[in-house]
Amino acid sequence: MADRDTPTGTTIRLTQPAWLGAWLHRPTPPDDDECRIEEVLALAREHVERGSGGPFAAVVYDLRTGQRLGVALNTTIESHCAAAHAELQALSLAQQQIGCHTLDAVPCVLVSSSAPCTMCLGAIAWSGVRRLVFATSRNDVEAIGFDEGPPTPHWRRELHRRGIAVRGPLRRRQGQTILQLYLDRGGPIYNGPASALSGC
Repeated sequence: MADRDTPTGTTIRLTQPAWLGAWLHRPTPPDDDECRIEEVLALAREHVERGSGGPFAAVVYDLRTGQRLGVALNTTIESHCAAAHAELQALSLAQQQIGCHTLDAVPCVLVSSSAPCTMCLGAIAWSGVRRLVFATSRNDVEAIGFDEGPPTPHWRRELHRRGIAVRGPLRRRQGQTILQLYLDRGGPIYNGPASALSGC
């Protein structure tokens, strides 16, 4: 429902599942890529098991303190927004947390359950993060039916050119298991070529 003080059509609302609030009270993982990807994959799995959205999760960590600056899950269907990917929302939450449109001033790493789709790749390139760590590949995501957008064959090189280091796939098999679990549970493939969700 729209805020009565906000004119209709002027506000975008992207919300995370209610259960995430309690999850955020968990201790942050050690300052290590393996531990962080484990946390992100555990978050993606819980999202799938609860049936609260797409099989993707992402977290932005402050490389100085190890603290989470932005934590998000894919809520495309729930938010009625094609842009509600986990990476985009995690980056946005982190930027709002520090009060700036870029993370340049705060050395950060984005840890994601999957390699970026074409849309998220653009967001990462402009976000100000220093590193990207991911679990499953673009091919893994497309293998269960999702459309990841126009091919971006030189995306690692492009991020490196912008000063963003990339590591992955890391814990790929674990990530593939979560994607398959989503498929086995009948999770909607909302943007694939054979998607049954052509409308709402």
